[in-house]
Amino acid sequence: MESFLSYLKVIWILLPFAAWVFSNSYSQKRTLHILQLEDYIPSRMLRSSGKKSLQTLFDLDLIGLVLISIYAYRMVCSADGTCGCRLVGFYDELGIFFWTIGCAYRSFSIGRSLKTSKKKLVLTPRARRIYWTGIIISFFIAARLVVIIYEIGSSKGIPSIIDSELGFLYFHAWILASMFVIERASPLILSLSVFVLKPVESFIQKRYLRDAKRILGEIKPLVIGITGSYGKTGTKEILAAILAEKYNVFKPPGSYNTLMGVTRIIREKMRPYHEVFVAEMGAYKIGSINKLCELVNPTHGIITIIGLQHLERFKTQKAIQQAKGELIRSLPANGLAILNGSDPLCREIGDAHNGRVIYFYVEKDESDAPVDKASVSARNIHLSPVGSDFTISFTDGEELEIHLPLLGRPAIANAVASAAMAEQLGVPKRGIKRALASMPQVQHRLEAKPGEGGVRIIDDAFNSNPIGAASALEVLSQATDGRRILVTPGMVELGEMESEANYKFGKQAAVACDLAVLVGVNRVEPIRKGLLDGGFDEEKIWVVSTLNEGLDKLKGYLQPGDTMLLENDLPDQYDNQ
Repeated sequence: MESFLSYLKVIWILLPFAAWVFSNSYSQKRTLHILQLEDYIPSRMLRSSGKKSLQTLFDLDLIGLVLISIYAYRMVCSADGTCGCRLVGFYDELGIFFWTIGCAYRSFSIGRSLKTSKKKLVLTPRARRIYWTGIIISFFIAARLVVIIYEIGSSKGIPSIIDSELGFLYFHAWILASMFVIERASPLILSLSVFVLKPVESFIQKRYLRDAKRILGEIKPLVIGITGSYGKTGTKEILAAILAEKYNVFKPPGSYNTLMGVTRIIREKMRPYHEVFVAEMGAYKIGSINKLCELVNPTHGIITIIGLQHLERFKTQKAIQQAKGELIRSLPANGLAILNGSDPLCREIGDAHNGRVIYFYVEKDESDAPVDKASVSARNIHLSPVGSDFTISFTDGEELEIHLPLLGRPAIANAVASAAMAEQLGVPKRGIKRALASMPQVQHRLEAKPGEGGVRIIDDAFNSNPIGAASALEVLSQATDGRRILVTPGMVELGEMESEANYKFGKQAAVACDLAVLVGVNRVEPIRKGLLDGGFDEEKIWVVSTLNEGLDKLKGYLQPGDTMLLENDLPDQYDNQ
């Protein structure tokens, strides 16, 4: 019986270590998820994960650690007679209980949040390498700390972990304290993993890039690059649909717009029969698009607009212009650039380009338009909650009456830019009109879809910029059958202009909606102030912590005929801010 009880005691004492192993692995996965969302850039991951680390600092395992430490301290004091305090004898057992429950609950909650995240953690080969390297580093640090703790204890005359209960308690408390710190330091550990694996990743990426360049060299498609602060994905989808009237078109699905994302999709999906490759190009820093252009060698390019999005990364619009302009500067002498004529920064890029330039406009302002450049424009615009009607004027003077089953002015701008490119590539005008009239909704970009109970939903979750947000509110304002509900967390990554842009958004929303559901508590204060300054009823402003909380609250409020605009849905790293 005594032997059985001894085994139980050993299991009970070792239980916190087993719980920590699971908890640490889940913490590493959560940090890896944030790292993946930040395009594997450790500095951005550290900023995003810092707040989440603070949220989990004071968990149950910390209470357990404190209780175990108090008990160990009491035992040390009692042993050398320097402390006469009398603390409850079950502190150690209670501490082990709290520690284990805390680790188990955190493992469960992180696992659940990863399953319900908006953009899932994808365990690509690179992600697995970073994760397992992080696990190895964390165990190496833990083992090293155990040795250090043992050496310090020995130098102070503390009995060894085997020789006495006093020694075991000393090591037990300090080892658990070390493990607590190691788990909370998972952002630093994964940053170290990225650094350690950099030579390996560089070697693997070069091999993949060579393979993708080989495939492109064999197929030799006509390559069209698309970039801009926003509108890239929408333009890619529309242009691909129009070009399909004449060509066999290859376009990456979704928002594959990074170097390795495009590389992967070329290697996995491009086939010899593809004639045109429409490549979306994202810029995470100056030089990003240059690397993409070195891979795909575009002969044609579209810049949708040089806007304010990602000011947090680039600091100034001029820096954004430099980054986006890399596409046009990479074009050959006979290449074609389609640029936003309403954007002065795009016109500067056009002025510096030696090749062909065509500007596109939505309601062209003749006073701003360069008179020596060809242009394609939309006029006679009529917007509605079910689509847009307008007239396109082409470079040859011919006009087309267009019905576009997409919502908002940004969709018209994307359509005009795409039509301008398609015209130059020989797609018949009737084919352009037919393709635009049958355009499917672009997911999460002013996507109109039916909701439950006769509610109409306008899903603009993937648009987070001042122009797009204003256009979405314009669409919402035209819904007259029922109440107009705005659900939004506001806009991020706008640097110093973020508060001002969200305040202006709030003032615009004051005249466009009947109820505003603001997601984020602290972050949405500028929107709330803008609404109030715009004369909005304070009782019609609901502030909630998460999107799901807001949607749950709306269930008993929505009625048939209501229209709900979901304007922006921030990535998981911005939750609860």
